[in-house]
Amino acid sequence: MCEELEISRDSYYKWLKRKNYKNRYELYHESLKPIIREYYNLSNGTAGYRQIKDQLEEHEELVISYYMAYLLKCKLLKLPEVRKKKKNIGKYRTTTNNNVTKYVYDNIAENIEINDIFKVLSTDTTEVKLKEDGKQNISFIIDAYSGEILVSAIGKSLNNDFIEHNLNLLKECNYKLKNMILHSDRGGMYKSGIYKTKTAEMNLIPSMSAPFTYTHNPWIETLNGQFKDFIKNNYPKNLDELQIALNKFVYYNNNIKIKDKLKTTPIRHRCSHS
Repeated sequence: MCEELEISRDSYYKWLKRKNYKNRYELYHESLKPIIREYYNLSNGTAGYRQIKDQLEEHEELVISYYMAYLLKCKLLKLPEVRKKKKNIGKYRTTTNNNVTKYVYDNIAENIEINDIFKVLSTDTTEVKLKEDGKQNISFIIDAYSGEILVSAIGKSLNNDFIEHNLNLLKECNYKLKNMILHSDRGGMYKSGIYKTKTAEMNLIPSMSAPFTYTHNPWIETLNGQFKDFIKNNYPKNLDELQIALNKFVYYNNNIKIKDKLKTTPIRHRCSHS
């Protein structure tokens, strides 16, 4: 066999002896497996390899590359990774008279200088997975400049009733809404007829990000991440615990947390403008 493979017998027997032994790199990877599985379970199966890598660096002081985190999570532990959505770019493609292809979207907020409150509102939803009550959607509407949370709501389904409920809460919050821009992504409920009708009734100007471009709505994406960090150490198990955690987060964000840009809290900044 050694002759056919063109290897020496000495090399073959050395490999045979050491194949049952793991080197220091393999032992190090084995030690990471239970830690990675623990963080994955704490997130109820929603943490990706990038998030796990950041958690290892922050809490365990372990430095590994994103590629190594991917190999350990997806290849060795065989934990599922959230699939990327296929970009249906053709849905938003138009052709001009000169046969020039361009992408059309109504991103009004992109061209507005947001230098104070009462100019642009931002909205989006984020998903959490509860042990007892399954997946729930958290919706926020915030002022893009101050980061003040005006509306927070929990819903099982992202349907017309949910978005109408959010807009009704916004209408009741006694905020200066006239001619303000309400920026969102291109989720189905933001393109619905009820959304267009309600925003027109409230004198709001709808604005939407470009397709598959979350960086066009950074204000709300940042807040979604902050909420996930807020609940990760005491992750809610049911709907009641989630509502309590959400109320605490809203109070902390609006009344306690001092924003670097404002040099004060969002509530105090708004009071100074009234």
